Amino acid sequence: MVAGCGNKCVKYFFWLINFLFFILGAVIIGLSIWILTDQNFSSTVSSTVKIDLSAVNFQNLYLFLYLTLGIGAALLVLGFFGCCGSCCESVCTMSLYFLLVLALFGVEILGIVLYFVKKSSLRETFTNVWRNELVAKYSTQENIRNMLDNVQRNLNCCGASGCSDYIPYTGFPLSCQCSTLTQPGCATVVYTLLESNLVYVIVAAAVVLVVEVFAMIFSCVIISAVREKRNQTA
Repeated sequence: MVAGCGNKCVKYFFWLINFLFFILGAVIIGLSIWILTDQNFSSTVSSTVKIDLSAVNFQNLYLFLYLTLGIGAALLVLGFFGCCGSCCESVCTMSLYFLLVLALFGVEILGIVLYFVKKSSLRETFTNVWRNELVAKYSTQENIRNMLDNVQRNLNCCGASGCSDYIPYTGFPLSCQCSTLTQPGCATVVYTLLESNLVYVIVAAAVVLVVEVFAMIFSCVIISAVREKRNQTA
């Protein structure tokens, strides 16, 4: 066991944090697999939000679940290596843990940078998907029509970027107010709502990055303590 009260406290705290990582990763993996394999998921969501989503292509949304599954797996692996490395005081395992956290830290920083660099194109892509997958099918698929009518009435919006989106396909829906073609688009309104809550995502990301920095520092402290102990007993 590592010597020194401070080193022992770091070791036990490090083990506790990684045990929580392990549990969190297992929960995320379990929920993701459940949603991916549950055939009744769309009907459950529809009954909860009171909107018929049977015509919506959930395969696009499932891509996000695969990403979540990967994050859960990463947390599970990190938690496992962290717990094993601290309990066994293995320099090799702790070094591998440090490299994994460092790689994850770098990927997250890259993701944040890419988001701000591609911010405008993300909004454009979101609007195009809304227009091509929903507005274009408004007159041909009743389920999508009911869903859009519900959204357009509740959010006081129309189409993806405005009333003009319906001109190539059909007349203006009754759920829109397009007498002057000035009503905002639903994709614009929804994306703005998401961006307004971005501060919570930023705070969560900052907390995760800080935790990862401390995890790397603590792993280095434990590695140094183990090597010092082995040098003293050699």
